[in-house]
Amino acid sequence: MNRRLDDLLLRRGRLIERIAGQRADLRRDFEPLVSALGKVDLACAGARRGAEYLRRHALATSVVAGFFLIFKGRTALRWGGRAFSLWRSWRALRGVLFGLEDRLRP
Repeated sequence: MNRRLDDLLLRRGRLIERIAGQRADLRRDFEPLVSALGKVDLACAGARRGAEYLRRHALATSVVAGFFLIFKGRTALRWGGRAFSLWRSWRALRGVLFGLEDRLRP
């Protein structure tokens, strides 16, 4: 009886080792797939964030789309660049003005 139990335990140990080796092989074989799926997941998350941003800012999106429909290529890009530059200047100026206001408060 003990001999049979020893054989079963030995067989069980070998099976456990074999299973562990197979798991390691699967993990190694699936690493490229996991990496690719991680990149796809990041791209999908970025697309979802972009779509949500466009939904939250529907008016601005409509204005930009209308702007590009009204004006043709180079003109739209030129005016778009000017508008972007003006917006960045306003943000910088606003930051400076609010920074001065905070420093002047007692």
